[in-house]
Amino acid sequence: MNIEKIFRNIPVLSEISLDTVLFESKYPVMFTCKNGNDVYLFICCLVNASIAKWIGTKTSYETLIELLKNRVTIQDAFLSVVDEKLVITYDGNNVDCNVVQSKKIPRELLPTDGEYMDAEDDEYAEEIAVFKSRSENMEYKIQPRISSLLSLKYQTSVTLTDDYFNVDLGVMDEMKLSIGEISNQWAVFA
Repeated sequence: MNIEKIFRNIPVLSEISLDTVLFESKYPVMFTCKNGNDVYLFICCLVNASIAKWIGTKTSYETLIELLKNRVTIQDAFLSVVDEKLVITYDGNNVDCNVVQSKKIPRELLPTDGEYMDAEDDEYAEEIAVFKSRSENMEYKIQPRISSLLSLKYQTSVTLTDDYFNVDLGVMDEMKLSIGEISNQWAVFA
């Protein structure tokens, strides 16, 4: 089951990518996804021979860090940040997505009340470090237009990714970077 391919059939999630699997069995059960500048927390709440169902919510890296440090329950992390939740159903052929207010989500779809991640002290240290870095930086997806030069006018350091490289703009007002054949780059402004 390719979760990205399934979710990309939903217009508001057309650019979604699976980011971090927090818990898995035969398939990812709890995971994060990125869609543009948004981060989502998804929970697979039902899988059987005929259907798969997920609930998802926009979240924040701060909330994810609190979850992984056992400071908030899974349900509290899921229900916080925004009130609108996504309920996604896939029957093997068709994808259905409904936006549901938190109060209207059937309780059997939500994580058990009072349940924590129960993570060991350093079990999610790597994920926490990544989420902390992301929460302290602003990420922008850069889509070059006709020009093959990217012009930046920031007094800060910039990280462009495919292979991440840093450019220190503190010594100049503007820098033009050749981006060649690359159609999409991420820039992290620290």
